[in-house]
Amino acid sequence: MLNVAIVDDEAAERQKLQSYLQEVTRQKGIAFCVDEFSSADAFLVQYRQGYDLIFLDIEFPHGKSGMDAARALRRIDSAVVIIFVTNIAQMAVEGYEVDALDFIVKPVEPYAFQLKMTRVLSRVACSASDRITVRQDGEMYGLQVHLIRYLTVEGHYVVYHSREGKFAEYLTLSAAEKKLNSPLFCRCDRGCLVNLRFVSAIKKNVCVVDGQELVIARTQRAQFLQAYAEFLGGTRQEK
Repeated sequence: MLNVAIVDDEAAERQKLQSYLQEVTRQKGIAFCVDEFSSADAFLVQYRQGYDLIFLDIEFPHGKSGMDAARALRRIDSAVVIIFVTNIAQMAVEGYEVDALDFIVKPVEPYAFQLKMTRVLSRVACSASDRITVRQDGEMYGLQVHLIRYLTVEGHYVVYHSREGKFAEYLTLSAAEKKLNSPLFCRCDRGCLVNLRFVSAIKKNVCVVDGQELVIARTQRAQFLQAYAEFLGGTRQEK
């Protein structure tokens, strides 16, 4: 599922982009969902983690510009792909400041859009391989796997302790482990799954994960120490 935001003050432009996007994704067999915003300010207020791609107009009649919004966005999300949409091509040259992937000049033409999207989908596919989708309170969030420090069980929920925040999902730890599908996660306890990248030390019966001390269960100790040794030796890596 491709999660997209279109931020443009002109309803006709938002509809055009969504129509072109629908055609490109249909050809490639990709499902997508779109959220529309008519101003940069509204977009920032309602922004949620989990977008893969953002089409962002640069000029707005009121409030923040698209460039201002992109700068603010990069402070909270370094991974999402940004495509600027603008009437004046020269205005897009500032895009390097916010790591924008590309820009589209209005009026948007279908052929030019399709060419741009080939590059975009390639970038998004690479990004998606390091993301999982987490459902919390009816909302969907896209978490970067390499930023998840550890997972714990709280009642019927799995809690993802990530550098992006803390997220609780109604799920078993075994199901979350399958979702992560990474050899770099190992259980230190029946109810705790640790990202070995964040282990800085092991002291007796605890491991230090990004400054947090987590207990290593006696039944898991040998397996956990073996996994950590393999990680340090370079033999336990991502597939």
